[in-house]
Amino acid sequence: MFDPTIYDNLKVVFEGALYDLDREGRILVSGREDLVNLATMARTFVMKVEKPEHATCIGKLELTSTLVDFASELRLMRLADEVPGVLLTMSFEMPERMVVQSPALDDHFQAVWAEVAEVVHERLAPFEPQPEKRKHMEEPDGIYRITLSFRGKIDEDNIEDVVPLLEHFVSSLETIEDIGNSL
Repeated sequence: MFDPTIYDNLKVVFEGALYDLDREGRILVSGREDLVNLATMARTFVMKVEKPEHATCIGKLELTSTLVDFASELRLMRLADEVPGVLLTMSFEMPERMVVQSPALDDHFQAVWAEVAEVVHERLAPFEPQPEKRKHMEEPDGIYRITLSFRGKIDEDNIEDVVPLLEHFVSSLETIEDIGNSL
């Protein structure tokens, strides 16, 4: 009989909880990926969500498990100080114009998430490298991304934390939308 891994169990719980929020109308699930990297034997699960109406931000939740996690879970090997589990990352992508609100957004993210995750702000902007073409083009829109990389791995002991965690995730999405609508 197949024994589900930590990754499998957490994936099912996160996926179900996000679809419950979608069914309630609080978010709209706009993308889902379940990936296996055959070169490294890593697994990644990604769900993208947004607010149902007039969304300016896309929230992304990502779970990643490596071959080391799987092997140590099966007790086939154990690296020093390495415990099996899943890495959790959340990110929020919005139009680059929202960078002017980065102090307010950082205040929110530091207050809500800094204790459990590293908060990183990124600005991604495409550009035309040829000066003669650049003169005749409108500047393309870029992306402002806030990424939360959670400290340490999570496992089945954290399952009861999934719903409260997703409440904060949705709350952060709503905060971004509120700040974006004030521009």
